[in-house]
Amino acid sequence: MRTGKRAHLPDIKFILLAAGIIVIAVVIIVFIYKNQKQEQNKEKVAQGIRYLESLEQQDQAEINERIKAIRVRHSLDMADTDESMIWGSFESCAVMGDSRAVGFSFYEFLLEDWVIAESGSMITDVSEHIDQLRRLNPERVFLCFGINDITCGLWPEPADYAAECAAQMQAVIGALPNAEVYLNSILPPGPTAIWNESYARLGEYNAALKAMTEQQGYRYIDNTYVAEEHQNLYQDDGLHLQPDFYKYWAANMLTEVNEQ
Repeated sequence: MRTGKRAHLPDIKFILLAAGIIVIAVVIIVFIYKNQKQEQNKEKVAQGIRYLESLEQQDQAEINERIKAIRVRHSLDMADTDESMIWGSFESCAVMGDSRAVGFSFYEFLLEDWVIAESGSMITDVSEHIDQLRRLNPERVFLCFGINDITCGLWPEPADYAAECAAQMQAVIGALPNAEVYLNSILPPGPTAIWNESYARLGEYNAALKAMTEQQGYRYIDNTYVAEEHQNLYQDDGLHLQPDFYKYWAANMLTEVNEQ
């Protein structure tokens, strides 16, 4: 009987050794699997965080746009209820531009000395009035150009026009380092305007102007909403503006001023 038991000992050792190897292998596999799952979970968490951050940025941008739209509507309402407050806010402000800007002084909303504008003027005319600006020494300068510029053929590409506007803004900033300089978006033509093929790209020009001001840290005024809301206040030619349009335009400018 003793001899028989000794004969089975090697088999038992082999079985125990094999079992031990299997257990170790299982432990290793489980360890590797858990590590892989942890890495996968970490990546999923990281992806989730990135997604939430992107949503937060999108939501914040959307919220900012909504707040700005509310402010614009409030300013336009203010133009109806307290127009004197609107024009009083333009004290020590210079307006530069083309025939559309002429209306600010022609209709006696602003003093003529503070409106540097002529029919047919273009953005390149800004630098010719630097000395006049220095004498005025305004707190703010509003540039109101564009409708002549996009049809003259000098800047067939929006980016080129934006670069010219940047140069002119820098000229004003250099002459008046303490003044705030604002670039108005180009007011679109009204529904009765004689069509010019350049008008079809007006949105591209405004987009280029906005992008330029954001890149350079300049101030930009988007007039899209006020123009769309008050197309009935264009003159019969579809380009120039009726007197009542100016209070809304001015109120929209002040919206951007108040955001600074």
